[in-house]
Formats: sequence, C-alpha cells, structure tokens
Amino acid sequence: MDAIFNLLVIAFIGLIAYWWANQGILSALLHLICVVAAGALAFAGWEPIAHMLLGVPALVHYAWGIALLFPFAFYLFVLRTIADKLAPDNLNFPHVANLGVGGILGAAAGVLTVGIAIIGAGHTHSSNEILGVVGVARTAQSKGQPNMNVQPLWVPAHTMTARTFEFLSSTSMRPTLSTPTLASEQPFLDKMALGLFRDTYLKDGRIGRVSAAPGSVRIDQALLTSSAGQSRYLVKVHLEPGATTAGVGFAISASQFRLVGKPRAAGGPGSGIAFPTEWSQPLPNGGSGLFKFDDRSHYVTGPAGTQTLDIVLLFPADAFPKGEPPRFLQSMGLRLPFPAIGQEASEAEALAVVMGAESGQAPEIPSDTPEISELDLVLNDQLMPASADTNSLPSGMGVKDGNWLFEGTGDFEQGGFRGNKNVIVKGIWSPASTRVVRLNISRGGSSSIDLWNDRSKVAEKAGPTAKLVLIDDLGRRYFPIGYMHITKTGDRRVTIALDRQDKYTTLDQFPSLSSSGADTLYALFTPAVDRKIVGVKLGDEWVARSNLAIDAKK
Repeated sequence: MDAIFNLLVIAFIGLIAYWWANQGILSALLHLICVVAAGALAFAGWEPIAHMLLGVPALVHYAWGIALLFPFAFYLFVLRTIADKLAPDNLNFPHVANLGVGGILGAAAGVLTVGIAIIGAGHTHSSNEILGVVGVARTAQSKGQPNMNVQPLWVPAHTMTARTFEFLSSTSMRPTLSTPTLASEQPFLDKMALGLFRDTYLKDGRIGRVSAAPGSVRIDQALLTSSAGQSRYLVKVHLEPGATTAGVGFAISASQFRLVGKPRAAGGPGSGIAFPTEWSQPLPNGGSGLFKFDDRSHYVTGPAGTQTLDIVLLFPADAFPKGEPPRFLQSMGLRLPFPAIGQEASEAEALAVVMGAESGQAPEIPSDTPEISELDLVLNDQLMPASADTNSLPSGMGVKDGNWLFEGTGDFEQGGFRGNKNVIVKGIWSPASTRVVRLNISRGGSSSIDLWNDRSKVAEKAGPTAKLVLIDDLGRRYFPIGYMHITKTGDRRVTIALDRQDKYTTLDQFPSLSSSGADTLYALFTPAVDRKIVGVKLGDEWVARSNLAIDAKK
C-alpha cells in the first residue's frame, strides 16, 4: 500500500516538471519563484491563521492543515497571475534547453508543492497513516517512544520542503522585526507532519484528538532534578476540555508532547528535542500513579468523567546541553513558553510534585453552605418529559451506542408515543463508568438553590465568568455537558442542548429564564460512578452542599 503513496508523490512531481519543461525556462523559473514566495508567506502566517480557525468548532480538527494549504494555494494563484501579467511572453531558448533546464526548475517547484501538500495533510485529524505510510511514530522496537529511524519516502518531498523553508527562514527570508523562525519554532517539521502530529489514539475507528484548542493546555510548574545519575525535567501540565477527544476523555500519546530547545540533530542526547518517558496522573480512587511511555498502547488518560486533568510529564534532560534549557513545550500544536528554572530540585521535591497532583482529599465546605434538596440533584439520563425517535430527530442532533443522544441542540415534544423500541431515543449518553446527573437551576423558587441573584448574591460574588461545577468526595470537578429546558407554557417544548467540550459552563451560556419560574431548567453533568457529589460551586463560591451517591447503573 505504501508503494501507491510513493508512486503518487513521484507522479505529481513528474507531471509538474513535465508541464513546466514544455512551458520554457522563463515560465518555469517564474513559477518556481512564485512557489517559493507563496510557501514562505504561507508558513509565515501558518500559526496565527491556525489559531483563528481553532476557535471555529467545525474546523478545529483541520485548522492546521487548512491554515497552511489554503493560503499557499491563494498566494500561488495571486503571484502566478501577477507574473503572467508582468511577463506575458517567453524568452527564446533552444528547445533542448527549455526541456532540460525548464524540467529541472519544474521538478524543484513540484517537490516544494507536493512537500507543502504532504505537510498540510499531515497536520489534519486523520489516522496514523496515509495510504499505508506511517512515517515517524511510536513503535514496539523503540519501546513506545517516537522512532526516528524510519524508512523515508522514495522521494522525501516533505523533508526537502521543510529543510528548504527552514533554511530560508534563517537566512534570506529571516524575519526583520522578530527573532522566531520556522527552523526554531517548528523544528523537524517533516517528522511532525509524517507523522508525529497524528500519532495518537486509534481503536475501532476512533481517532484521538490531534490538535488542542488555544488555552486548553498550560504549564503550572517545571523542575530540573537528578536521580541515579540521570537528569530529568518534570513538567506539571493542566489540561482543559479543549484537549479532550470529543469532550469525553483524554487520550494523549508521548508523541504529542515535546520539549524544544535549540535543535541540533534528529534525536537523542544533545538534540534539543525531548519526548516524555514517564508521566503521573490521578488514580480513580484518589492519589496519583506513575506510568511509563514504554508501549504503543500507553496514553495519558484520566479517571472516568474527567473533563480537566493535572499530569506531570518526565523528560530526559540530556537532550539539552548545559546552559541551553528548553524554550517551550509543544503539545498538540500549541506552543507553551517554558518557565525559568532556578536551582536543581531535590529528589523529595520532585517526588512531591510527581505524586502530589490531585491527592484525592475531600474538599472543605463552609459550614453556612445550605443543603440542596434531593429533588434538585438527581441521577437521570432520560429525556422525560420529552420523547423522541431517530426518524424525527432535530437537524444537528446526533446519537451513538444504540440511540442515546450524544451532541447537538434541538426541540422535542412533551409526551406522546414514539413507535417501536428500535427507533426510540433511549436518553442522554454518558461515557463508560459515568452517570448523567440533573441539577435544577430554575428560577422563581422552583429550585432549592439560586444562581440568578433572586434570593442570594452568589452569582454576583462569583462574577460573570464563573463556571458552574459539581464537586465529588475526592475534590474533582465536573462541568456541565449541556442543559434541558422545559417550557410549561405556549407550545410546551423541551429543548435539549449537548456539547461536551466546555461550551455550557458559565450562566450566560444557558437560556434566559423568567423570574416567575414558569420554566424548568436542568444543567446536565456526567460524574464518575462510585463517587459522591458533595457540593455545587459557581466559580470559587459554594452554592450548596449535597450527598448524592453516583451508583453504577444496574
């Protein structure tokens, strides 16, 4: 299968070379200049354009590919149009010279064009391979670490393209008003494109996330420590829902984190590039565990129901020569500046960081926090009082795992018969080892809690950006995955909205309610089973205490 991809690469380069060989030396030269200029412009605006596209939910998985390929095509079209206007006629050269020199220039343009196409395609959300070609990835031979010793393409257009523009970014096309270059900010771009960027979770057709939303990954702490003659960087990283896969959990490989210093070689000691060898993460029943990236099946995950996650990554420090510490952490396309490190940390300090994340202690709730009614915080994954079937689902609503609502927004009728059981929507989907919980946040006294400043000032104290959250007995937080809005007047509709990636977290993202209490509004959550919800918070303010046990479904 990989032979097909190699043949396609050669064929496209050959076709481009053949076309420009027949157009003549001047046309081929002008086209090569246009390709180089278009590529330089495309790489220069790649990251800022990608970050803008990452803010569009429908484009988030393809933002990096689109941000490179579309501008390149646009710039090339504009430059070619200008070149054709400025030089409408060819110069007269011998036919053999046109074919020979024009063919060489056309082949060079073909290599760069195909190389940019491979780099762009390699930065989209797809499987780990392209027509059987995997490229650089974690292998059994490398014990779960990225394996740099891979068989290259027959014509490695992506490598030649990356090296060309890395060289240009550091020489004739070096930025005038800033110091970052393509070579320094995207080192070993060819290896990332084919295919460390896409070297993620893949099982039963499910592909893990390859690009994270801006702001969804941050560095909280970094240490340098030595033990048994080995120096390591410990990096405490916080992950938000924008780094989850479809908003239902984390699945991040060793290939998707790398520390970058001053690149010197392809890999290994002194290279300026390091991938994590170990990580620690919270355990389901509290505390943290230390795990190794020593197998292809090992991923950063998290306890069931996890929507945010604190982990500690361990990187070998020998990749960074003394006096040249890492400059940034790159994770799923995001570049995070590496904090300055003072003196080397002791083993005890390092152990406290590695094993201390989310220790699993029960939160302290102020004694004056009111108790929520048992009727206002309940386990309930049903649609009632709504009903629906798959034949009449609102546009944009999606189901999975046997007719369970997964995502989208739609209006449903209250009550009514919905046909045979094969088409009935069973309820609201939740990940394995979690349950759906309804929190009544209605107004007008129909809920025992008040989030709308009707009877209390908790929302005013918390502020408009405060997030609504349930807290369990280990202190873990669960954010809303959506809401259910039940209209009791008019057409008596039930609106259900589901988005599992941090959309419905602040109060202004929920429907506006009348203070009369005519409507009922539930915030929906999916906490882990075998846990107990002990309270409700809005930002830093405690709203209510509770005692809801999340029992496994029988």
